Amino acid sequence: MLEPKSEASRLLGLRLRERRLTLGLNQESVALLAGLNVSNYARIDRGHGNPTMYTLIRLAAVLQLQLSELVTGLSVEQLPPVRDPYIAIDFHRTSDERVNRHFQQGQAAGFIP
Repeated sequence: MLEPKSEASRLLGLRLRERRLTLGLNQESVALLAGLNVSNYARIDRGHGNPTMYTLIRLAAVLQLQLSELVTGLSVEQLPPVRDPYIAIDFHRTSDERVNRHFQQGQAAGFIP
């Protein structure tokens, strides 16, 4: 059996599954009521999925929970490691450098005074 994507995914799946069972629902029922593909919901329920915010809101509604009840206590430390350390500030910095380089090239060519 696959390991959960992260501790956060595992805990979210556990919370969903416990509530689903408390309400006497199966995975198919929850998925259909939330407008999800059954196999996608099953992955989330087992702690292997990475649901969107919209999906979490739908699941909370179906399971008669507040969204906060699903995510309370989850922390950054429980997330998987970042795959790409390239962050927004790096993108901004790179974009600025590229613009400056083109500006300087335009000046050197006489296109920009």
